[in-house]
Amino acid sequence: MTMVVAKFKNKWVHVVKFATTVSFSNEKNWFMINFDFEKPFRKREQFKWVPASTRFDTVREFVS
Repeated sequence: MTMVVAKFKNKWVHVVKFATTVSFSNEKNWFMINFDFEKPFRKREQFKWVPASTRFDTVREFVS
């Protein structure tokens, strides 16, 4: 299993998935990120879609 985390706006986030299309936009290529990935019970408001053109400060990949 691989986990990708990235530093985004001075906070570490979990990059949950990538989607080419999303229902709320005509733009293509989006990342779903989770702001509180260290919490065991995630809530819907902790997830956010950002365009794939978003620049992350740092990206790390963890393989288990």
